[in-house]
Amino acid sequence: VAVIVHADGTEEIVKTSVVTETGVVLTLDGSATVKIVDNAKVFEDIHSVSHWTEDAVDFVVARGMFAGTSETTFSPNSHMTRAMLMTVLARLDGVYTSGGSVWYEKGMEWAKANGVSDGSNPNGNITREQLAAILYRYDGEQAVAEDVLSAFSDAGKVSNFAKEAMNWAVANGLING
Repeated sequence: VAVIVHADGTEEIVKTSVVTETGVVLTLDGSATVKIVDNAKVFEDIHSVSHWTEDAVDFVVARGMFAGTSETTFSPNSHMTRAMLMTVLARLDGVYTSGGSVWYEKGMEWAKANGVSDGSNPNGNITREQLAAILYRYDGEQAVAEDVLSAFSDAGKVSNFAKEAMNWAVANGLING
């Protein structure tokens, strides 16, 4: 991954940097000192079995957005909790999430302060409509003019709080049937 080295010596992973066959692609605002580091981690339940998520897991783990469930496991088939998503989005936004009375405290504080989540039920498994609502709020609630959700026979089962968000998520290719 690409890492910006600031004048004071602190370093910042460029979460959107992408490795290509010819180098690393990233967007900079002005000039910067950049170094490339191997920030890979090996998880037995991903890499030893060539799991279908391997490339995606490598991408988000190397950029510090996700961590494993232990030093050697990622648990790709486990459910994601609301706390996990709040923490991932906080990390994506550049928040240092370590510390706190529980592992997700900093991520939850960030999510509440930024209107991304109310912080309720952090240990509950996240549903697709909750995922859509949180991502929709994270993206700034950009409404979609067309109604793409009505194309699904079960669109009426989407909770009222999530209808606009689900429509946005489907229109943007984040969720499909």
